Amino acid sequence: MNDIKNPAPFYTLKEAAKELNRILKVDYYDSKKLLSMALVYDIKLYIYAQGWDAQYVYQEVMTPEFDEYIKDEDYLTGYSEAHASKEETIQAIVTKTIESLMHGGCLLQLPLQAIKELRLNKICEINSGLNNFQEALYIEDAYSHQVENYTLGVCKIKDSQHPFLRAFLNLYDKRTVESIVDIKIYGVELEKPMEGYSPIPKPSNNTFIDYDDTKYLNHFIHRKEVLITHYQLSRIIEGALVIGIKEQQNTEELMKRNTTRKPQGKSRAKEYAQIAAKTLANFLWNQDKDNQIKIKEMAITVHAELYQTEHREQLPNHSVSLKDWIKDIAPEYAREAGRPKEM
Repeated sequence: MNDIKNPAPFYTLKEAAKELNRILKVDYYDSKKLLSMALVYDIKLYIYAQGWDAQYVYQEVMTPEFDEYIKDEDYLTGYSEAHASKEETIQAIVTKTIESLMHGGCLLQLPLQAIKELRLNKICEINSGLNNFQEALYIEDAYSHQVENYTLGVCKIKDSQHPFLRAFLNLYDKRTVESIVDIKIYGVELEKPMEGYSPIPKPSNNTFIDYDDTKYLNHFIHRKEVLITHYQLSRIIEGALVIGIKEQQNTEELMKRNTTRKPQGKSRAKEYAQIAAKTLANFLWNQDKDNQIKIKEMAITVHAELYQTEHREQLPNHSVSLKDWIKDIAPEYAREAGRPKEM
């Protein structure tokens, strides 16, 4: 990412596509293609959020000594006073974290369902009680590679000297605060606007949905509001993407089911998938007026596009393996190693 001068913590999809086309010297990426890639690969997309009351799910990690202490306290009653004090303290810290994020503004990871809808339409309406945001970031953390599987704000706290926790020492159970190792907050759900705020994203017109005994307000997301962090953009440029974990598991399950079948040669469905791959690759190479797209890049692009179609189950597990499907129609310049030097 050294090619980006004064990098921002996050970019709109339009801005990200422009940077990708400039750095990779292609004219291929746009907002819809980045949305398509996010459906297939482990790319996280976000929206900016501020001014909402939010529900959440969390999990704390305590020192082994503290866990043993609570276990001993619970031995007779099942739920001791020490346990109740611990829950109250953790709850208070998480609530303050959420309030801090929602007052100051943060990034919320876009649900998969929203990405699917925004690929087809410029605006979608979702309810985060049904499709929650699985990750939230302080804006300054958008640069960091250390936020993979990141939770919220309170992360890897080793002792009570952490500045965020110090404020709680005199307010809540000191022993609990001093024993916190980490607090994982996930499953953020936007419930209703904070009083006196103009919330982002914009809420629907008083459209509430009852879910799990709580009323959640629907909200609108526009394609132009979708963001990608500096870190996620760098992963695309560096070719560090892999197929999403959930889809890999589905593929493995499918392969296991198919192991009991006798080999029958190439199926008609796979033939159609290979024809589709060649047709799409040929079209894109014809549009490549500057002769920039190499076979590997084309394989990744075609794989991402066909993954959204009926050809999905016929595709190879790794996108680069699709090179074998399209190499016989590749133009000569696409077979050369490296990129042409700029004149």
